[in-house]
Amino acid sequence: MFKYTSRMIERNFELERDFGISELKIYAYRYDDSLRVIGSIKSSRIKEAFTLALVAYDTNGDIVLTDENDSYGSGIVTSRISPKTFFDDFPFSFSCWESQVPKISKIKIYPVGD
Repeated sequence: MFKYTSRMIERNFELERDFGISELKIYAYRYDDSLRVIGSIKSSRIKEAFTLALVAYDTNGDIVLTDENDSYGSGIVTSRISPKTFFDDFPFSFSCWESQVPKISKIKIYPVGD
């Protein structure tokens, strides 16, 4: 197992603030050809609905993978994060199984509005 350090995970703090996110806790791990990213969203109130996007880069800075946060819990948690269903420490995850995963050297995660 390989754990990505905080230096390998890029965020857009200004965009996060625009959506009302006060903090993103992000943990990313690689197991062979699989990438697992888990975390939570801290906020007293998000301003509008969004999904989280993931873009992964290799050592040359080329994009090798893109994804959006997973839905889980039999549909209780959807990939679309809405003000109506949001609560503080809202969980999110990404699960990717691709041959390019071992090439990933940097991950960028950011919110995307409707």
